[in-house]
Amino acid sequence: MTNYKAVIEYDGTGFSGFQIQPEGLRTIQGEIVKALSHILNKETGISYAGRTDSGVHATNQVISFKCDDNLDLYKFKWSLNCLLPEDISVRSVERVSDTFNSRRDAIWREYSYFLVNDNYQSVFLKRYSILVCKKLDFDLMAKSCKVFIGKKDFTSFCSPNDDKENKIREVFDFDIFKNNSFYGNEVIIFKIKANSFLYNMVRIIVGTLIEIGKGIRNISTIEDAFKHNDRNLAGKIVEPKGLFLTGVGYK
Repeated sequence: MTNYKAVIEYDGTGFSGFQIQPEGLRTIQGEIVKALSHILNKETGISYAGRTDSGVHATNQVISFKCDDNLDLYKFKWSLNCLLPEDISVRSVERVSDTFNSRRDAIWREYSYFLVNDNYQSVFLKRYSILVCKKLDFDLMAKSCKVFIGKKDFTSFCSPNDDKENKIREVFDFDIFKNNSFYGNEVIIFKIKANSFLYNMVRIIVGTLIEIGKGIRNISTIEDAFKHNDRNLAGKIVEPKGLFLTGVGYK
């Protein structure tokens, strides 16, 4: 058996998340497995670096799979992209060691969230960002990002439906940037890197920072939320459409 690693990108708008769901729901994993199984002429499972939610996108999702064939990588990638729907693309495919697993071996994941801070939103950004018309305090939000860095209990910043018993995660880096070249809009990009993420963690953190940027929440409330492990002490969750899985790191 030969082990392969592939980097995938997708527009999550038309999917019910990444992971295969009950019959009838369209998922990224389901489409990839269907295409792989067709090319390889046998049911082929995959592992994946991050389980993105419904409506969330990716530019650098990593999957791995094994098969008996010694694939012609150029031909295989071409065939796979021809079979996959238009909202999924394979960026690269490579052979890796037999022990490589895209999920287990990942040491960090990076997510980016896109927000238009303007009085209108370009039609070309509406599927991939949210609109906040009120001018946000960028410097205060940037300062607030630093409070999240380190190993902490993120119970307050995840969905109550998260089923993981251990809510401790380590955030390695968290910054925000401005970009004014997106179709004339001022876009704010939140970029956060951690060992792994809890359910809705990024979207709740971004929602908390937006409330700080609007002046309706004090920066000190972040520490209060960490101290008391109470979801009600963090901000409102933002829409999934602005969220992208933008990187996965390995040793």
